[in-house]
Amino acid sequence: MNKRKQVMGWCCFALSVILFLFQGLYLILHLRWRVEYADNRLFYLMTIFIVVCATVALIVLMDLKKNGKSLLLVIAIVIILLHGVLSFRHSRAVRELVSLSPDWKTYFVLKQDRLSGKTDYYRPYYGPFVQAKVTLPFSMKGDAKIKWIEDDIVAATYHAEDGSIHQFIATFGDRGQGSSYTNVALSFPGTWKGEDFILTSTTEGLTVKHGDEVERFSWENIVQFGTLAVVLTENDEARWTVALGGDFISHENDPAPPSGSIYLYEAIDGSNEPVPLTLSSP
Repeated sequence: MNKRKQVMGWCCFALSVILFLFQGLYLILHLRWRVEYADNRLFYLMTIFIVVCATVALIVLMDLKKNGKSLLLVIAIVIILLHGVLSFRHSRAVRELVSLSPDWKTYFVLKQDRLSGKTDYYRPYYGPFVQAKVTLPFSMKGDAKIKWIEDDIVAATYHAEDGSIHQFIATFGDRGQGSSYTNVALSFPGTWKGEDFILTSTTEGLTVKHGDEVERFSWENIVQFGTLAVVLTENDEARWTVALGGDFISHENDPAPPSGSIYLYEAIDGSNEPVPLTLSSP
């Protein structure tokens, strides 16, 4: 056996062992804390890769006769085909939406049971692992439109079975206050302007003006997500998301008005971008 083949064989063997141990770690986390891969198809793909690496290592490193190599290849092909079928069946049963943040520091995961429409949001756990956090309040029909408003704020716009439109917002931080809970809707008082939009926050709620159209939302129609965003609803449907910009400072502990920017994002099917707003008058 030449040296190059031997090196390749040992590298494949080492890689297969490392991935096997990684799969074992996943199974432990899954059984104990219900941790999953961000995309469960990774489990089948990684197992296939382990089988390929282990097969190459055994063929290269072991002095197998022709029948032994053939048997090893048949076993490997059967395992690969089996996991390919399992991966395909999983894709038919579960729709998995994975979106990486613009700064590549986190990601957003939704997993939907295609039969029932029940959709769960999964929070990043560690690396490629995620953990179920909450079930969306409305069963999702079809795909969701995913939009990152900021590097740590993502909006999923989707339809329920009855055709109504909704937004689910995931947030991954705060704006430097360090609070475990902040009333987002109260953190940006005053009038905010941007492009053809005006957002006004008063003691009675929020008002959105776009051109000649004015929409008013009382506090009971404002739903908070995390510490960075709220969704404005009308007749149990989402209309707008208001999110705090990365430069936003509430000044909640001093008399100064809030500074920085906030974003207004409409809940519609078509392609649209969040509109940045800045404080016009406190």
